[in-house]
This record gives sequence, structure tokens and C-alpha cells, in this order.
Amino acid sequence: MNNPQNSRRGSGRLLPTLVLLVVVLGAGYYIFTRNVSVQNAFHLVKESTEDATITSKVRTALVLSKQLSPFDIQVKTTQGQVSLDGEVPSEQIKAVAGAIVQDTSGVKEVHNNLGINPSTSRNLETERLGDRVADLEIRTMVSEGLSQNTDLAAKPITTDVKDRTVTLSGTVQTANERSAAEQIAWHVAGVQGVTDHLVATNAETTPESTDEKLAHRVEFELYATNAISLKTVQIHADQGTVTLSGNVSSRAEKLLAEKTAQSVEGVRKVVNSLVAPDPAQS
Repeated sequence: MNNPQNSRRGSGRLLPTLVLLVVVLGAGYYIFTRNVSVQNAFHLVKESTEDATITSKVRTALVLSKQLSPFDIQVKTTQGQVSLDGEVPSEQIKAVAGAIVQDTSGVKEVHNNLGINPSTSRNLETERLGDRVADLEIRTMVSEGLSQNTDLAAKPITTDVKDRTVTLSGTVQTANERSAAEQIAWHVAGVQGVTDHLVATNAETTPESTDEKLAHRVEFELYATNAISLKTVQIHADQGTVTLSGNVSSRAEKLLAEKTAQSVEGVRKVVNSLVAPDPAQS
């Protein structure tokens, strides 16, 4: 059973504590709002943290650039203003550095103090670091693309990347799955080559010809547009000449299919035999 006297004592001790807490918080707020030096110190700490973040972003962006990663570029940020110092071999590379910094979030102004020295030596360590980062980025994007493909997500496919060349290893069930994996790798930005070591367990004994591979690459690019239905489109390749036949829903799709096919590496000529509805007869 609670003693009323003890309750009153507890309440009596709690009230002074609350009053003291309010007084301390009020005093702190008063000092902060009235004392300019305290406010300045707070803002300096905040700006210093933001500047350090911007400097880190800029340095990362420069390292990721294949043109800039070989050179020693010093980065300093003060109140959102970024200064670049060091030497690069050409005006073009200097301009690229300035553009990359300007495009970095949080940068308010760029002071591009880079000097031009055609004999500037390349830093091989940072250049290799930039290449490794680019390879890692490509590997991540290829692996993500494979995991999002319903036919390939569960397949034991290993992805390795060196000098922007993707090597695919492992097993798939069909030649079409093997071709799809190869096209996913080619579709990633920055890929300069694909080496396909995938084994198709249920594939025909006859290996896929160069023309068949080209037709599959065109097919994948058309699929990637998300605008063309491949159910009514046939693709045939013969020594670099790709023929598109079948039906599409509009003239715009017909033109898009032709331009997409023409952009595929290895295609020399596109014969567009696709049939689209005539707007005049609608």
C-alpha cells in the first residue's frame, strides 16, 4: 500500500530537478543565440564537415575518370568553393577536370588552378586504382543484370572484369541463355569486350555462328528499348547485313528498330522490311 507522505516527498524531489533542467537548457539556448562567437564556432564546424564531404566526392570523381586518374591533382574545399592545383598535360584534360568538379553535388564555385605541362608524368598507382574501380563497377552492373534476368538469376555464372573486358564462366542450360548473358554484359556502359566461357549443357553440338551471334545481339538491343515487341519481329544476319521483317505497331517503332539495329557493333547494313500500319488508312 502506497504511503501518501512518501509520494509527496518523491514529487518534491522531482520538481526542483525539472526546474533545474529547464533553467540549464534555457541558459544554453540564450548563450547560443546571443553569443556570436559560439554561433560562429558552430557554423565553422558545420562548414568544415560539408567541405570535407565535397572534397571526398571530388577526389572520388577524379579517380574514376580514366583521363584524370593518372595525374596528381590536389583538391581543397572552402565554404563550397573547390580549388584544383597540380599539373596536367593539356588544356583539354584541365577542362575535363573543371567540368567534373562543377558537376559534383554541393560545389558552389570552381577555381581551376591546374597548370599545363605536356611532360607531366603519369601516376601509375592512381591510374591502376581508377582502372580497378571501373572494373569493379562494371562487374557489379553485369552481376546485377544477370540477377534480374528470370532465366539466368539461378544459374551458376561467374563474372570477372579486367581492363573493362568481361569474362563469363559457369554453366547455363541453352544456347539462348548463353547468348542472353553475353548481351547483358555488352549492354553495360564502359564494357570494351566480352569473353564467353559459359557452357550450355543442353545446347546443340553445332556452335553458334558469327551471324547468329550478331542477330542475337540485335535482338537484345531491340528488347532493351522496351518499345518494340519481338513476338512479331524476325531478325536475320548475313555477313554483317541485318534484315528486319515482321510487323510493328507504328512507323515510329519501325524507324526505332532500324536505328537500334544500325547502332549494334558489327552491323554493316540494315534492311528494314518491317510492316507498319498506314496512318492514312486508319
